[in-house]
Amino acid sequence: MSNNSDVNLSLNLPFAAAGVAFNISVEAAADGPSKFGLKATDLSGKNALPFTVDVSPCLADWVRGYSRWLVRAGVTATHDTESISGTFRDGMTAEQILLGMREACYMIRQRFELYEESVIF
Repeated sequence: MSNNSDVNLSLNLPFAAAGVAFNISVEAAADGPSKFGLKATDLSGKNALPFTVDVSPCLADWVRGYSRWLVRAGVTATHDTESISGTFRDGMTAEQILLGMREACYMIRQRFELYEESVIF
């Protein structure tokens, strides 16, 4: 199977009504599987939003389930109050990583496109 060390992506998914954007990255790793990263920001993309109840009960609840769900997209992930980080399964091809990213984005879209007002305090 092909090595996934050539995959480098950066995505920004803004959800204006919800008042939040998600910055998602895939970074090649020379010595292993590609890395996955996700951070939430305000819509400007300049101010990070922590996954805490005092900032957004919605984000604080969502991050726990989403980081576990990512295994379906080929990512083993953990989270803290600042970000989600993980790695793609070793040996995934570039095409498989792209499909995993599509699934990861789709799951975010399913949740945050539904909001008609800000989820941020």
